[in-house]
Amino acid sequence: MKTIIVGGGKVGFYLAKTLCENGYDVVMIEIDKEQSRYCANNLEAEVSRGDGTTVEALEACGCAKADCVIAVMGKDERNLVCCQTAKQVFGVKKTIAKVNNPKNTDALKALGIDIVISATDNIIQLLENEVEFSAIKRLMSLDGDDASLIEITLPENYALEGKQISEISLPPDCNLACISRGGRVIIPRGGTMLLSGDVILCVIINSREKELRKALKIKD
Repeated sequence: MKTIIVGGGKVGFYLAKTLCENGYDVVMIEIDKEQSRYCANNLEAEVSRGDGTTVEALEACGCAKADCVIAVMGKDERNLVCCQTAKQVFGVKKTIAKVNNPKNTDALKALGIDIVISATDNIIQLLENEVEFSAIKRLMSLDGDDASLIEITLPENYALEGKQISEISLPPDCNLACISRGGRVIIPRGGTMLLSGDVILCVIINSREKELRKALKIKD
């Protein structure tokens, strides 16, 4: 999933760090020269110096191909302008804005921002649970957040269409619990085939998610 984070302060920095560690394609925009240099030197994300409220800065970061734009700057009005520009000019599917003054929450929502929140943890949780175009959604944390119950939706024209589970090298610490297909529930066995549109519930140790994506050929 291509995600643009606008604002390289503490919230933006740690949000970018967390998302990169979880396999997201992250681009950050930061206007301050020194802060942008710090972020570039300490993050795996691509960092661009510029004003994230402008069409030019967003375009330079490939906003037209972004799945999500997250504005976490220090002023609510700048976060609003950034998200409105991303949605209205570039057609971004999901916009998320940090609100610094809680009294502005309803106003930002009324002005078209999809999700208005105030904490990094909430942003990450919403990305995991509510972003509709993500192929893998985290439904529940287990065992002190070391493991999760996740939902995997196999895309159309799925690369492994018709493959039996026994033919796929799933990672350790991963269990496919059930498959929902055409309104019926299937308890998977080695001979169960995977088909486009299958919705799979899986229990997995969080550190194995990248291996699972690779094994199932799932991309966000």
